[in-house]
Amino acid sequence: MLFKKVLVPYDESDHAKSALHVAFGMVGNDPEAEVHVVTAVSVGALPDPLFGSGSPEDPFSVASQVDYDNLLGALLQRTRDDMTGVIDDALDGAKCKVVTNAIVASSAVEGIADYVENHDIDLVVMGRRGLGRLSGMIGSVSFGVLRSVNVPVMTVK
Repeated sequence: MLFKKVLVPYDESDHAKSALHVAFGMVGNDPEAEVHVVTAVSVGALPDPLFGSGSPEDPFSVASQVDYDNLLGALLQRTRDDMTGVIDDALDGAKCKVVTNAIVASSAVEGIADYVENHDIDLVVMGRRGLGRLSGMIGSVSFGVLRSVNVPVMTVK
């Protein structure tokens, strides 16, 4: 098999779910293959511990670095847990190893590109999205990943 480590960036979209099915269809019967299902959480989506008031009444307050780390850990674990059901539905009897991860990055493109490099990924299979009236074009994250990685990228509708 040509591809042993496949990355599927997951963002809960129908296109991402289709990408899961395609990835498992491509390498799923190889027990030595790995499909990495990764969600990139934007740093901007996290509360900033410097701007919270520190009071218990402030829902966005983070009183300490330990609290912030616990919040981040809980968010990433919840994201991994949310992916589990979707992955189980897409497996279709695949025998490959499945790795789930949630990463924090300044952008989805940067997070995906870093993951590809740090985990020796052979192929990225990802969903694509239309851009308004230009529905034939791929989305900005897909386009950014195409330009940022040195491995093949397959986009899926």
